[in-house]
Amino acid sequence: MTVRYRKNDEIFTRLEVVEYLLDEVGFVSENNLSVVTLLEPASGEGSFALEIITRLYQSSQQFEFDFIKALNNNIRFIELNQETISKLEKSIKKLISKWGYSSQQLEDSIFICSNYLTLDKLSKFNCIVGNPPYIRHELIDTSLKSFYREKFSTFRYRADLYIPFYEHSLALLTDGGKLSFVCSNRWLYNQYGEPLRKKISKEYHLQKLLNLEKAQLFDSQVIAYPAITTIVKREGVDTLYHESNDEKIDFKNIIFTKKETPSSGAWQNLFVDYNLNDSSLKSIEELGFKIGIGVATGADKIFIIKKSQNIEIENSRLMPLLKSNSLKGEEIEWDGSYLVNPYEENGLCNLEEYPKLKAYFKEHKERLKQRHTAKKSPLSWYKTIDRVKFALQAQPKLLLPDLAISKKLHIDRGEFYPHHNLYYITHNSIDKLEKLASILMSDFVKRQLQQIGIKMNGGVPRFQAQTLKKLRIPRF
Repeated sequence: MTVRYRKNDEIFTRLEVVEYLLDEVGFVSENNLSVVTLLEPASGEGSFALEIITRLYQSSQQFEFDFIKALNNNIRFIELNQETISKLEKSIKKLISKWGYSSQQLEDSIFICSNYLTLDKLSKFNCIVGNPPYIRHELIDTSLKSFYREKFSTFRYRADLYIPFYEHSLALLTDGGKLSFVCSNRWLYNQYGEPLRKKISKEYHLQKLLNLEKAQLFDSQVIAYPAITTIVKREGVDTLYHESNDEKIDFKNIIFTKKETPSSGAWQNLFVDYNLNDSSLKSIEELGFKIGIGVATGADKIFIIKKSQNIEIENSRLMPLLKSNSLKGEEIEWDGSYLVNPYEENGLCNLEEYPKLKAYFKEHKERLKQRHTAKKSPLSWYKTIDRVKFALQAQPKLLLPDLAISKKLHIDRGEFYPHHNLYYITHNSIDKLEKLASILMSDFVKRQLQQIGIKMNGGVPRFQAQTLKKLRIPRF
């Protein structure tokens, strides 16, 4: 089985991981596998396949059933690349020849060379295992993105390709069937994983979750942030959970903690070590604060200027802009950046009323029209990705850089507009913002961030809006 970080890269899964996943779905030689159906939806050159066939053969020897018949009828390997699947077929033929079987006994139906996500006429399976491809949203073919959005309800926001792999595979499980995937753990926390988490919670049972942030589960050194999920098509009450930051994992001696199975798209109860139902703990928004992220423009070199550049634009069209690099010292150290603001309170401004702004935007029109947001709204080609909210500049704001590594948090009393590399929390009371800042710097909150938030390489958690909304803090 392969992990695809780019379209042609292949990283092979270690044998102990393969063995663990097959154990998880019950595909073990100690069981009678004569009628057990199994699918591997992204087979690669055979990391999983060879172990699958070996176990099937061993089971046939113990329970005296027709090995070749079971292999032809019950096992399916799907792979997109023809060259790769040819190598897989060759490896399997070589393996079964050791046991005295002819390669001609293998039926072509075992191997399916196709885009798995476009296949509709597959039968149901008792077991589905593997390592779905890792292809980031921006690297997925545009036409395929449209197809996936229409076909898969979980392919939303900026979902990685492994999200529809999960949905398609879950739909192919028989009643009581099991799926076990090793995959990036990002979908467990972030926004694009929420539709999948919600679907699993409502229609399946998350039986076991093994969260292995730093473990090396592949033959090459890659940054994958892996997790192994085992999901069953039936109702269930408890989920077994284990988290480790070790690079090496002893799969034979993992101690799991029993957790309440999530009933919605919010899975943080699996990760935290405090009681989510504690009435003394509230979310930041429940305490009257509002959370947001600064403005994204799609063309910062055009929309962000400094007066030292001597660019002639009406002063009413400029807003002091604060970026994360201004929050490194004891105080806010503004670098003199201004946002060229195309908005008025009721919408985009009329360029005819601002001749200097019109001339400036006209000079950069071709570049601005190339942005995705401009292509979606051609008549609004000079707008920023995010609408500028006039009232936000004058509001007191607690400012948070992306990475939660800062020793200090800063409060803007109403002078600046935040850039998109800053998260912010607003409240009418500066006193309450100061108290909230103290709580957010506490060990209690930092531990929560480590448990429920996305972490960068090195384990540094991120102050993301979606994570801030999940935090629970004492009522004050």
